[in-house]
Amino acid sequence: MVPSPRPWAGTRLGGGAGEHWVAGPASTVTLAGGRVLTLDALAAEAGAALVGTRGLALLGARFPLLVKLIDAGDWLSLQVHPSDVIARRQHGPDAVGKAEAWLVLDADPDAHLVVGPRLGMADDAVRAAIAAGTMDRPDCEAVTAHAGDVFNVEPGTIHAIGAGVFVYEIEQPSDLTYRISDWGRPAVAGRSLHREEALEAVRPWRQAALVGSGWRLDGGVLTTPEFRLELVAPGSATASRQPAGLTPEIITVVRGEVVLRGDGWTERLGLRETALVPADVAAYAISGDATSLAAVGSLHDAP
Repeated sequence: MVPSPRPWAGTRLGGGAGEHWVAGPASTVTLAGGRVLTLDALAAEAGAALVGTRGLALLGARFPLLVKLIDAGDWLSLQVHPSDVIARRQHGPDAVGKAEAWLVLDADPDAHLVVGPRLGMADDAVRAAIAAGTMDRPDCEAVTAHAGDVFNVEPGTIHAIGAGVFVYEIEQPSDLTYRISDWGRPAVAGRSLHREEALEAVRPWRQAALVGSGWRLDGGVLTTPEFRLELVAPGSATASRQPAGLTPEIITVVRGEVVLRGDGWTERLGLRETALVPADVAAYAISGDATSLAAVGSLHDAP
């Protein structure tokens, strides 16, 4: 787990951390013999055994996912992320865009999320406000955040997480963020605005889509070209899983606790704990009681 201090951090994660990167390219693992590698370095060595055939098809021998916990004590910047095409145009051939999805874990009363420009705002007006540095909350479409809501945030979507919102986020393995506004916070090193980049990346007509509520996903699963998200509520039964060489699976407990069981191994996870199951695990199971819920991130279903 990699904690990330932020000026907008809340108190749920402790230590001034606004984000915990619970699984991603920079996460470390300790191998037999004490050798410590990042998941990206391990992917370079292990290849399909870790990232699966889907991972190799997407990014080659690189770790293909990033999962975070985000606790906002104040508004995050108003921002937009690039697609793969724009990321590579702006940052080179190895750059990766940033599609993401949010699961709201908790929200203070009247906490909000910005899910796009104000409905009805013309595309040209959105671009003009970004270019002039004047885009502010009246220009944004904000919705009330509720625990159990899930949003799909495609690249090019203007968005922001509001004060009092606690989020599980799954995304491409990228931290390319173009800030449109920092809501008047004093400029500091590392928190500049990115108007030119944002103008190329933005899709002014796009809104983050509500794809689940009440801790359930519409259709039971969110599948995008970049990742797959499921909410597994094993109850007293056992949820069987089969990575079977196709994709790694990242399991994060969002309610209660769960037990993972595979061939010759068992792992117990408490609230907000995460485990990574490599793609070469043929099968494993997730079990828990009636209060348990796990977010399972993996790669999409395409061959």
